[in-house]
Amino acid sequence: MDVKVRLNIKNWKSWAYITSMIGCVLFIFFTLLGMLFYSGGTYNNALIEGYSFFMNFFSDIGRTISHSGDSNLISFIFFSLAFFLVGTMLIPMFLAFPYFFSKKTNNWRISISGSCLGLFTAFCFIGITFAPSDIYVDAHSFFVYGGFISGFFVSLLYSIVIFRENLYAKHYGFNFLFFTVILALYIALLFTGPSSETLSGLVIQATGQKIVLYAFAVCLFIHGYGAYNQEKARKKE
Repeated sequence: MDVKVRLNIKNWKSWAYITSMIGCVLFIFFTLLGMLFYSGGTYNNALIEGYSFFMNFFSDIGRTISHSGDSNLISFIFFSLAFFLVGTMLIPMFLAFPYFFSKKTNNWRISISGSCLGLFTAFCFIGITFAPSDIYVDAHSFFVYGGFISGFFVSLLYSIVIFRENLYAKHYGFNFLFFTVILALYIALLFTGPSSETLSGLVIQATGQKIVLYAFAVCLFIHGYGAYNQEKARKKE
């Protein structure tokens, strides 16, 4: 029994990466279900039936009362599951990743910085669960903006440290670099893009948000897969 316990503890990093991949898949699955059960209405048109992929925000799924004025309980539950689970299931991955790098080196420091910001990003995702946009507007905005901005720096730092580390496959660094560019463009869109008060602005903002969040899920799934394989390869050495 003691041997099995030691093996499980030794393998916790592999399980951390598997858990992160599962969390990303669940995020996509539950948000799509939330869209399916959304009770209707958009930011500037309460009469639209169901969920419009191009005119509804992710936050609309998590409203307790939809823009149409109807109860949105089922959609809200799926939304809450999506963000709570992905936030929670990414935490072990952020804790495990720095162990790829030698302690007291610059790569270790960069990865630690990235993981600390990653933990804050996960906290923001979990926080969104408890701050529906129709009830706690300010808290919801804090978690959304905080998650996007911290996520940008996580992606940037992780891409840098992977490119700096000779033993880590470089294509996983390009994975984060690609997402860093997407996040930078979206943050610029958030602060300088067209207002969602107009129809064209709403379409651009709502569509851009979905591209970023699903890119986030795919990027971190790829990272989890890559880190899992790197961990297996390291154990064989």
